[in-house]
Amino acid sequence: MSTDINSVPYNEEWAGRWEDDFGTRPDTGAAVDTLAELAAGRPVLELGVGTGRLALRLAARGLKVHGVDSSPWMLAELRAKPGGADMALTQGDFVTTAVDGRFGLVLLASYALFAVTTQEGQIGCFRNAAAHLEPGGLFVVEVVSPQLLQADICRPVSITADEVVLLVSTAADPVTQRLQTAHIHLRADQVTKFIPWDSRCAGGPEMDLMARLAGLEPRERWGGWGRQPYTPASAKHISVYALPEEQP
Repeated sequence: MSTDINSVPYNEEWAGRWEDDFGTRPDTGAAVDTLAELAAGRPVLELGVGTGRLALRLAARGLKVHGVDSSPWMLAELRAKPGGADMALTQGDFVTTAVDGRFGLVLLASYALFAVTTQEGQIGCFRNAAAHLEPGGLFVVEVVSPQLLQADICRPVSITADEVVLLVSTAADPVTQRLQTAHIHLRADQVTKFIPWDSRCAGGPEMDLMARLAGLEPRERWGGWGRQPYTPASAKHISVYALPEEQP
């Protein structure tokens, strides 16, 4: 992962702001419903757990959840929430960090795969997920649709009486598949601040190949957590991969 730009959104100053910006989403309920069904009572590992938007809700469903995140401040935010102190958490990146046990479901949500800015690193993420799955277990990945990253954008995230938050992004480079993005916070009474990050986008076929290199089989791809069909107009896709059952 990048050690410069991508270190900014995970530092102490921005941990609380991250919770404000990303702590809830309209499709969170649908995501938890679908993930709980896929887990089918088995333990869950969330890579890039952040401040626990999904992990805490899954644990509230009675699932055993282990979270991994590189930011100690994000993990501190999670632990401070109801139920957070009881959750198993490990500080580390989701490409190389290993935890004890095997899981029926490994989750990488909120487009975190693209924060790994090399193809080699993204393949490593798939391999790390596969290494933590029990036979028949599922790896679920949520990413933004690459077709939406082909143009520069600037759009409002939120507008209140005292703050405007903008999302600004470059188009993905067609050669490197890299793009730069930032959340810009404009306040009348404060210095303008921004959260920048660097990304590498990958299309569904490339992700499927990464999965196969990790010993996983592509199973399903949806255009949202409601399991709607994935089409060229979809803003995101959720891809499901399975570790084959052990042969007798």
